[in-house]
Amino acid sequence: MYPALLDVLAGVLNVFGLMQLYRAFTIGNMSLSAPIAGSFPIFTILFEFVIFRQGIAPAKGIAIAIVISGVVMTGISSEELSSANKAKRRTGSSVVSALTASVFFGAAYVCLNAGVGYFGSILTIWFVRIGAVLFAVPFLLISARKWTLPKDGAWKWLLAMAALDSSGFAALTFGYIYSGNSPALVTTLSSLLGAVTTVLAMIVYKDRLTRIQIIGIIVLFMGVVIVLNV
Repeated sequence: MYPALLDVLAGVLNVFGLMQLYRAFTIGNMSLSAPIAGSFPIFTILFEFVIFRQGIAPAKGIAIAIVISGVVMTGISSEELSSANKAKRRTGSSVVSALTASVFFGAAYVCLNAGVGYFGSILTIWFVRIGAVLFAVPFLLISARKWTLPKDGAWKWLLAMAALDSSGFAALTFGYIYSGNSPALVTTLSSLLGAVTTVLAMIVYKDRLTRIQIIGIIVLFMGVVIVLNV
């Protein structure tokens, strides 16, 4: 029962994180917000150290630090830091929302890692989704904001997002199952989502990358190679 509750809690925390991430996307630049939210391994490792005293070998710790530094660098955009007060406020709010999402994702992954060993991949995903629904439905019902069902072609994008998200969770849980004593490695590699989202935003939404973001992506991928070889 205890591992099941952890998985359900992971679902609730994940929804909190997604809400903050979507808010960051709404008010800010996706190529800025996604890498910041992708820095959640910092909080996962911190929570695991504080709660479970989960140690990390020095070599892997250095490699993980390189990956995280790359994630942080991809979130730095001088073009976003406009001198206009309104732009500054919007950038600041999007950064805060993205960081909040990172904290929730980090906590969710701690719960997921603690529960996945008992149920395997598929059943864990069901528990996570149950937790998400148990939170999301009451929240929508009591929310003061107006909300409507998706219209026209929005359904296909929602279904695609649901399928990709569930597939990602399945891959993550398999990673935790087969990682042995290296859950931090799996969590760190999953932070690639920030860099991937940044590149896709550049292609689809024509977001421009600054030089430091490009350097950050290069550093991040170099760190991944090191992580896989230490």
